[in-house]
Amino acid sequence: MSRRKAFTVRAALLGMILVTLYVCINGYLGINFGWGFGFGTISIILGYALFHKLFGGSSKGEISTLMIISSSMMGVHSLLGFLLYLSESDPNASLPFWLAPPRDVILSKSLSLEFWLIPISFIILTQLASTFLGLIFALVLSSEFVKSKRMVFPYTAVSASLVDSCFNGSGAAKLVAWSAVIGLIVTFLQYLALFFGIDLTTIDFTPFLPEGFVFAVALSLGFMAIGYIMSSKVSLSVFASGLITYLVISPILVHLGVVEYSRDAMQFYNNLMFNFTISPALGIMILGGFGLSAIFLLKSKLGKKERKADDETLGYAYLFKTLWRGLLSNKLYLMLTLFIGVVFHVAAYVLNPLAPLPPIFSLIFTAYAFFVGSFIELVILTKMSGETGMTMGTTSILLYDLPIFSTGYRGYAAYWALPMLRPSPWATSGVACYVKYKDQFEVDVKDIAKSKIVGWLPSIFVSMIFTIVLWKYIGFGTPMMPAIGLLQQKMYYQMLATGNIAGTVDPVLFVAGGIFGAILELLTPASMIGVAMGMFLPPHYTIPFGVGGLIRFYTDKKFGSKYYDERGRLIATGIMVSSIIVQVVMAIVKSML
Repeated sequence: MSRRKAFTVRAALLGMILVTLYVCINGYLGINFGWGFGFGTISIILGYALFHKLFGGSSKGEISTLMIISSSMMGVHSLLGFLLYLSESDPNASLPFWLAPPRDVILSKSLSLEFWLIPISFIILTQLASTFLGLIFALVLSSEFVKSKRMVFPYTAVSASLVDSCFNGSGAAKLVAWSAVIGLIVTFLQYLALFFGIDLTTIDFTPFLPEGFVFAVALSLGFMAIGYIMSSKVSLSVFASGLITYLVISPILVHLGVVEYSRDAMQFYNNLMFNFTISPALGIMILGGFGLSAIFLLKSKLGKKERKADDETLGYAYLFKTLWRGLLSNKLYLMLTLFIGVVFHVAAYVLNPLAPLPPIFSLIFTAYAFFVGSFIELVILTKMSGETGMTMGTTSILLYDLPIFSTGYRGYAAYWALPMLRPSPWATSGVACYVKYKDQFEVDVKDIAKSKIVGWLPSIFVSMIFTIVLWKYIGFGTPMMPAIGLLQQKMYYQMLATGNIAGTVDPVLFVAGGIFGAILELLTPASMIGVAMGMFLPPHYTIPFGVGGLIRFYTDKKFGSKYYDERGRLIATGIMVSSIIVQVVMAIVKSML
């Protein structure tokens, strides 16, 4: 019996609607906290409820295609948001016209097409070309990755199981729907009260506390839901770290004269961040992570008893040969790769992101990133995703940032522009995971490729527009948009751009934070990342994240972790999505009135 068609018009349409919603949510979370979530579970449940229950039936393939489309998010919020934030906050930052509008245009919040057309076109075209090239590499290499028994792609395995369970009957769709309605109504009423001069979104106790103490609370169901989804270990670490920072450390620093006090919570937060907490927090996140990675790598090497049979097939040399053998055997793939490669190298030479260094330096670096750096990163990210279900972008520090810094270049443009001129290393893990379970999803490789493209195309334009709207009508670095994700990027790239680490962070606190973070992660139940985020975040978010963490801790203890997988995650996701969307929309409407 033949399968029903997997790639359908209705799956494509609903998938594009959902990916539009998801890319906005992740854009908001990415700009503010540096986080992002996958919404594959929600897509599967909604697709099943709509197609199978309301519109005459469906198939595993159609639901799977919908899920793949809606999960194919190509966001530019991190890049575009950083360029806007940097231009606004650093008068010494010089960005070329092809990467960002002039600073006076950005400060005036002007959207004049004369200044925006070239940088927007550069960002969109390079991102699309990079991603499509990454897709070609993914189609060539995915079959090699999925051969390995270690490459299980845990989160995709869960999605495959969920697709099966949906066709066995489930009330999950009702949970998502009702929780979304609750989040929408509560958040709408909170922000509606603002139009009548009543603030039901934030409570700030700082003006009533002794000097140095800071305590403010964002009354947000969405952030409570995020705290629940993050796991109690992370969110309670944020909670404890935030309370210690604002109720213990800050009064001491004010008393010692290290930080200037202000009864305005956000003003004091900025004073505290730039005079103290940025240094140990960055140390915890950057050095602590490297320290842990080195320890775990050493332990894995020492504890390795024998060589596994599939190690060779996942080695760099074997995969590199397989990649180019596959490209040479497919004329279309080869022509597209060569064409995009030539365009990238010409662009690097003509635009010369490493200026004032000679353009030959930009050309050499692009060749390295195109043929070597992106391939190494591709393998690392795909292995991480396949074996653990997690990925981190820290490999780019060693592969791109340090080589650029070693040339003597001092500026910002090269750190963002040059790594854009190479095949996207993220595409392979996003394709291989579905190839691994294509039989369970009842899709073929062509369905997967088409679904990825259908999701990518609208998401990049929505991400671009959404980021510009947030910047123009709400602004970055406000109580509504604290932009912690952008702040972290700015501090990191400022160190590279100026070559003056001591002028940006305190080296002693930076190193001490790294040591403290690694020890904390190894010897206590606390989350190193949670502790760092508790120091990074404004005081408003400590309580809602903590409440979410406490609820997660209670449900895990009372009902077991299975409750989270079957009900808790669905309820929290529905609340988070509806609450944050309403929160952003109402804030934009209020700013326009």
